Parts: sequence; structure tokens; C-alpha cells
Amino acid sequence: MSPTADLRTIAFDRVFLLSEDEAHAPSAKALEPLSPAARESVVRMALRRLAFQVLFELDMGGRDRAWAADALSRVEGLGPMDAGRVASLATGAWEARAEADAEFLTLAPDWPSHRLAATDRAILRLAHFEMVSRATAPKVVVSEAVELARHFSTEKSPVFINGLLDRVLHRIAPDGDA
Repeated sequence: MSPTADLRTIAFDRVFLLSEDEAHAPSAKALEPLSPAARESVVRMALRRLAFQVLFELDMGGRDRAWAADALSRVEGLGPMDAGRVASLATGAWEARAEADAEFLTLAPDWPSHRLAATDRAILRLAHFEMVSRATAPKVVVSEAVELARHFSTEKSPVFINGLLDRVLHRIAPDGDA
């Protein structure tokens, strides 16, 4: 396994997980042996994954901001600043979903948001929000959205998500300055 794949595994499967089952709650101790740069990379990926999961839950209904705050407060090792960042990303993407859906409908008219898999819809909305708000470098956002799709969605989703987000990237950074 490559070092990048190892970091992805830690970010997606071993730290900062939303877990209803305390017996399967992972430990933030998985970060301890990592170099500072690797730790920062894992934390960034894990926080984005958490934001995706919270956004997915909001989209599926039956969950609200109070649930999100409570769920994030129970994530082992997640401090209040990081929990606030996750909540801000997820709720920002949720509030901006109409704008994201409208752009994606223009870019892929055969795939309106209601036809997308819920995981893909959440990944796209989160990435769109981050890209247009410039919260993170857009090229990083595209790359990590594709990784989320590889981990959580179907075999074809990474290509679809990459294609749509690449078109958004060209709109917001036509000169490639992203």
C-alpha cells in the first residue's frame, strides 16, 4: 500500500468517525505515530469526510443542526474548533445546495440532483461549496471529492464527480489559478 493510501485509510477508517456504536468507535491515537505533515493531511481528509457525512445525514432528512452538533461533540479526539469547522462546511453546503444543484443541472442536464445517488449529491454539494467559497484550494477540493467517491460511492462515481467538478473549476479559475 502506498503512503498516500495509508493516510487515506487512517483518515477514512480510523480517526474522527461518527459512530452510533461505541464499541466500534475508532481512536484518534492513530494520528500519534504520523509526522506533522502526514497528521495534517489525515486531519484535513478526516474533517472533510465528517462534513460529507453530516451533509449526507442532513440531506436524508430526520437530522438537523442540533443532531450534527451533538454527533460531532461525541467524536473521539475532535476538538471544538475542528467540530465547528466541520459543522460550518456541512451547514454551509446544505444552505447553498440550491446554487450547487442549479450549476450541476446546467453542466449535466440528464442528471438533476434528485436522480443522483445521495452520496454523490452530498460529495458534489460539499465540494461545490468549498470551491465557490474558496475555503480550500479548488484543485485540492476536486482531488479529495474524488477520493470520497472512491471510498463511499460506486465504481463509476469518481469519474462522474471529477468531470463535473473539473467544469466548475474551469468556471471559477479559467486561467488554471486554483
